[in-house]
Amino acid sequence: MAAPLNCELVQLKEGEEIGKFAVMKKLGEGGFGAVYMVKDKDNDELHALKVESMAEPLQMLKLEVVVLMELNRTERPRHFCEIFGKGQKHNFNYLVMTLVGKSLQDLRTTSPLRRFSMGTALSVGQQCLEAIMDLHQIGYLHRDIKPANYTVGRRIIAEERKVYMLDFGMARKYIKDDGTLRNPRKLAGFRGTVKYAPIACHIQREQCRKDDIESWLYMVVELIRGHLPWRNISDPKDVGQKKKDCRKEKYKELFGGCPRKLMEVFPILDNGKFFDTPDYAAITALCKEAIVICGVQEFPYDWEQ
Repeated sequence: MAAPLNCELVQLKEGEEIGKFAVMKKLGEGGFGAVYMVKDKDNDELHALKVESMAEPLQMLKLEVVVLMELNRTERPRHFCEIFGKGQKHNFNYLVMTLVGKSLQDLRTTSPLRRFSMGTALSVGQQCLEAIMDLHQIGYLHRDIKPANYTVGRRIIAEERKVYMLDFGMARKYIKDDGTLRNPRKLAGFRGTVKYAPIACHIQREQCRKDDIESWLYMVVELIRGHLPWRNISDPKDVGQKKKDCRKEKYKELFGGCPRKLMEVFPILDNGKFFDTPDYAAITALCKEAIVICGVQEFPYDWEQ
């Protein structure tokens, strides 16, 4: 998604202060805001600052704060950033959170073969699936699972083996306040990234928990192979059709070069209905079995060497 033409991105200068946090440098920007490295003036610790204009029609940062706050209240937020500050200043909302390392997307595309080793891909995939499960357990779907929305921790604090899930601006709560599941809408708009979106997105069907895992599977295949069969297709409808084909008679186009155990994920998902809890344990077990069968090691990860 791109920012509306009438909404300017928030730009902060080096040295500018947001509460007790001083801006060090810009780390990047997207359609709806920017990310900066900031220093806590009380203890010199480094964090990440996300900002979003109050004029932005889609207030994605507010949803991210809500989701992260709920995750931070859980007993063990294994794969999520900690919140160090939040609020409003001038014409923008801001969130101060854990400073993380490179995304899986950047790590893959800058690797010599543009893919991970089998051991790294399967091990990292398990961590990514754990994050999905933890998010689902607090009642939210992510709806934009992709390598760019996962990062590893910073090497300087010995977290280069830890995977973080990021960006909850497209998340949707699937559980009502009384604990019951929300009924699907008759028609749902496209949410996510075409390359990794589940088939449900392509047919405008309400997403459920197993759809996040379908996106996860596409991501893991790409981490292993370095590409997906629809990488050169631009039309979302054609991408959706290609995914349907790979789900059936052309499954080898998707899974060629991957452990056969990964082919067993789709049947697990297809056996589940809209309201069913996915069998996360069975899918994790398939990844573990694949590591053993392939005779590969999880560690060290590729970027540690």
